[in-house]
Amino acid sequence: MKIKSNGVVKLAFNAKSKNSSLFTYNLQKETQEQLLAKLREKVVDFFSFYSDFNNKSPIKNFEAYSADFICTNSCKIDMINTKVSVVGVIYTISEVKNLLFEEGKKFGIEIEVKFN
Repeated sequence: MKIKSNGVVKLAFNAKSKNSSLFTYNLQKETQEQLLAKLREKVVDFFSFYSDFNNKSPIKNFEAYSADFICTNSCKIDMINTKVSVVGVIYTISEVKNLLFEEGKKFGIEIEVKFN
């Protein structure tokens, strides 16, 4: 499988997301810094919302995924149920890890995500 040059990335934190926890990307027109800024903006948006909760659990699961992939060997992809991670594809594990820990610290949210 190969990621399409443009599409949508959706985010989930402990399997929760907001309607606004998604953004478009264009790998041909946007720099890595611009793509990372989009991810940061959506993480900050969610953390700002989540930090107001009284009994918030640590973030143990983070997903950044897209259905905008194509099969390189003509296989069929179930576009409704497909969730392919963009970590390691658009973003490096260290970029995502650093971003989550930096923003979690700012908002007082404990991050316990395990990255492989």
